[in-house]
Amino acid sequence: MLAISKTEPGVGHVALVELEKPAPGPGEVLLRVLASGICGTDVHVYNWGHFAHRMRLPTVLGHEICGVVEAVGPGVTRVAVGTRVSVESHVACGQCYTCHKGWSHVCPNTRYPGIDFNGGFAPFVVLPEQIVWPVPDSISTEAAAMMEPFGIAVHASMEGSGVSGLNVLVAGCGPIGLMNIAAARALGANFIIATDVNPIRLKMALDMGADEAVDVSRVDARALVRAATRGRGVDVAIEYSAKPDSIAMASEVTTPGGELRLLGVPSGEFALNLEPWLFKGLIVRSLHGRRLFSSWEHATNLLLGKKVNIEPLVSHRLPLQESQAGFDAAISGSGVKILFM
Repeated sequence: MLAISKTEPGVGHVALVELEKPAPGPGEVLLRVLASGICGTDVHVYNWGHFAHRMRLPTVLGHEICGVVEAVGPGVTRVAVGTRVSVESHVACGQCYTCHKGWSHVCPNTRYPGIDFNGGFAPFVVLPEQIVWPVPDSISTEAAAMMEPFGIAVHASMEGSGVSGLNVLVAGCGPIGLMNIAAARALGANFIIATDVNPIRLKMALDMGADEAVDVSRVDARALVRAATRGRGVDVAIEYSAKPDSIAMASEVTTPGGELRLLGVPSGEFALNLEPWLFKGLIVRSLHGRRLFSSWEHATNLLLGKKVNIEPLVSHRLPLQESQAGFDAAISGSGVKILFM
């Protein structure tokens, strides 16, 4: 079978390779992949960022997956052949102090498909049973392939004080930021301001439910937030871009006692003025992944109830053979969510 693999260290070196069809072992399932999406992590691997250095190459990429169970290994009990599933990307150990505290989504022993073992940019993939999530028939294959990133947006919207009745800033309108706009709107946010520099994504932000979409390369976001909130600032700022200027702006426009939720991963160290955090008593939350599996329950409910439609985010549906075109669109920002189908 053909698969998209990271073959060597360094920027690029993502290629189509020929592999044998895998077979499931104990506690594993074999999925026939219906759709798989390019994530920011896949782009990070393409560019050989620091997180990718843990990989043992070659490794098939892809962890945003919808598939049908083709076969099951010994001991599998939760799903049967023919079950359509989405995939959680965190394989927590379940045995450590962090997992026992109920924080398995940040388990220090986490393994990831597409990083630590072969992922879903292939016709078939073997995965641990513990990370497959049965998907109701009324949720489309495209949406099911995006449930993993959508879960991050739901997690970010529901942590701390939530978003209901609050003024919210979403800084960075990549696919998850855009999903966060839709999730925050569905969960009752009062006023949503989105920031980015990409005109395609800013237009999509309005389509997904933002009240204002601000090109920070052209407009003073600080002044706009002050005007839109009667000078009070936002109650919650959710930061996805990981750009120093954006984090500084989000810190400044969050109201005293408000929440700054950090999800974007910076490319390296940078200087940061903590004075706004300290003097305004900001509650700063660093968030990663989804809560296992409460975020999945909430995400499923939002999709089933038609409260959120994430399908418009799909800009490209490509065969595996067009892998380079998919990565080019993701890296350049000319695409939003790229799916291999």
